[in-house]
Amino acid sequence: MEKPKKAAAPRKAAATKEKAPAKQKAAPRKKEPPPSPVPRLLGVLESQKQLGGASYPPTLERLAELTGDTPAAASKALNTKEAKARVLLSRAAGGKKKPAPGTVLVLLKDDLEAVAQSDRLLELQLQSARKPDAPAVDLAQLPKGLLSALGRAFKAALEQRIAERRLPRTIGVVTGKKPLFFFLADAVLPDAGAPALPAASAAAAGIDAAQRPTAPAGARPTAPAGARPTAPAGARSAAPASPGSTDAAPTDAPSNGAPAPAVAAGAPAAFAARFDAAFTALDRASGGLNYVTLRALRAALPDVPRAVFDAELAALRRQRRYSLDPSDGRHYQMADAERDAGILEAGNLLVYVARRHDA
Repeated sequence: MEKPKKAAAPRKAAATKEKAPAKQKAAPRKKEPPPSPVPRLLGVLESQKQLGGASYPPTLERLAELTGDTPAAASKALNTKEAKARVLLSRAAGGKKKPAPGTVLVLLKDDLEAVAQSDRLLELQLQSARKPDAPAVDLAQLPKGLLSALGRAFKAALEQRIAERRLPRTIGVVTGKKPLFFFLADAVLPDAGAPALPAASAAAAGIDAAQRPTAPAGARPTAPAGARPTAPAGARSAAPASPGSTDAAPTDAPSNGAPAPAVAAGAPAAFAARFDAAFTALDRASGGLNYVTLRALRAALPDVPRAVFDAELAALRRQRRYSLDPSDGRHYQMADAERDAGILEAGNLLVYVARRHDA
C-alpha cells in the first residue's frame, strides 16, 4: 500500500523589504569664536593716551595689567592683522630672544613721531641698554631692538636733543664723536655748592662746561654704579605684599633687600629738588618702572610736614612734572600704611607717583 505523499509546503511569498531612509547625521555645531580682545585693548590704550604723562604710551606689561590679560595674550592679540592696522609695538615680538614686556611700549601708529621724541622712550631704552659695569651707552646703541621706523625717528630725535641741549632731568650726555648717554644716578656728582670747573680745565678735559651736570640742591652725591645703596637709620622702605596676595607687591626697595635710599634733609634745599632726587633714587632702586609710592616718598622726606608735602606736590603736578595714579586693587592688596599715605581726590585714593614726560 502506497504511502500518501506529503503536501508540498506553500512557498512563502518573498517579502519585499523597503529600505528605511538613512538617518542624516546632524551637522556639528560650530563653536563661536571668543570675542576679539583687540577692541578692549584699543579702548584702554586710548584712555591711557587721554591721561597723558607717564600713562602713555604704556608698556606691554602695564597694558596687560590694566586689561586683566597676561602679557603673552596681549602680545598675541596686538600682533594680529586687526590690531596692526592701528597699533605699534616699540620692539618686535619675534626672534629667539623675546623682549621683556616691561621694555616694550604700545602706541598708536599716528603717535610714532611724538613717541620717538619723548623722554619716556629715551629713559626706557637707556635703562634696557645700560649694564652695571658699563652704565654709559653710545648713541648708536640706543635705537637697537626698536621697530625700524621708530628706531630711525628715535636716532634723529637724539641727535636733535644734543644739538638743542635738551634732555630729561634724569639723564646726562657726554658729547663728542660718539655721544654717551647715562643716568645722573650712575654718575658721581659734586654738591650744588661746589665751584664749577673752570672753562680752561673743562676744555682740556674734553668736557662741555655748559653741559656739566650738577647735583640738585639738597641731594647727596650718588654712589658709583654697582655700589649698594643704603639709607640712614630710621628710613623706611615700602611695605611687602600682604600675606594673601598672589602677585608680588609693587616695591620701592631694591630686590636684594637693601632699604630704599632716603634724601638727607637740608634747611635751604627746595622741596622740588629734594623730591626729584628722592623719586629718582627710589625709582632706580625699584627697576626704573616710573612708579613710586607716596608712602616711600614721604618716608624719604621725613622732615616735611604732610600738609606742606601735599601742597608742594600739588604745585609740581600743576607744572606737569608729576602725575598721581590710584591702585586698581586687582593685582596688589595695599597695606594700611600705603592707604594712609595716599591723597584722596574725586573719590579716588591716589597712591602712586609717576614722572611726566610731556612737560
